[in-house]
Amino acid sequence: MNIIKFLLLGVLFIAVDITAQQFPVSYKSPLSFTKEVNDFLLLDKQINVAPQGVIITGSSSVRFWRSIHQDFTKIKVTSRGFGGSNMNDLLHFSEQLITQYQPSAVAIYEGDNDIAQGISPEKIVSKFIELKKKIRLALPNVRLYFISIKPSISRQKMWPQMAKTNQLIQAVCEREQDCSYIDVASNLLSNGLPKQDVFIEDGLHLNEKGYQLWSQAIVPIIERAEMAEANSE
Repeated sequence: MNIIKFLLLGVLFIAVDITAQQFPVSYKSPLSFTKEVNDFLLLDKQINVAPQGVIITGSSSVRFWRSIHQDFTKIKVTSRGFGGSNMNDLLHFSEQLITQYQPSAVAIYEGDNDIAQGISPEKIVSKFIELKKKIRLALPNVRLYFISIKPSISRQKMWPQMAKTNQLIQAVCEREQDCSYIDVASNLLSNGLPKQDVFIEDGLHLNEKGYQLWSQAIVPIIERAEMAEANSE
């Protein structure tokens, strides 16, 4: 009897696994971010965002980057981070959060929540390519920066999938002109594991020390490239 139960459980697990493969996780509707995006539009009426600047957008790692304007001392940047977002959400709201500002460059941080929501690396990359094409259709000469998915304590088990996504997007950027991959992950890892002293209590979001390391990876690359571009014009 126990053997029969064991065999039945085995069949059940196989069936569940097959079902999961046949019906992969899909992105949820991005419309839950409508209010947050509209809040940015209201903010735009109070603070004029000059064209030809740099838009930095993405999920909560961008939203909670409190020192962003102090960190970028040589170029003007505008933060449009909306917490909890994924690549598909940014794709949906890219006109409101990116192209309407007519930036010269865009830095994107997405993929972190995508993996946590069960989205495959391949699907994330597909959405990134779709987003890139949409932005370039509106802004043919825009320069794109992809900020790599960061490792974290709370999502440590997901890191292999995150690292795979990073590698795939890095490959996309290496094939194209004006698409740069920025590695923030290396600064936040120690012996292949997330550093323990760079996160707040939730083990997901960066603390002040974490943002110092984050900034050290991002700011020099964007400032150097954008200043070189400005000087060449």
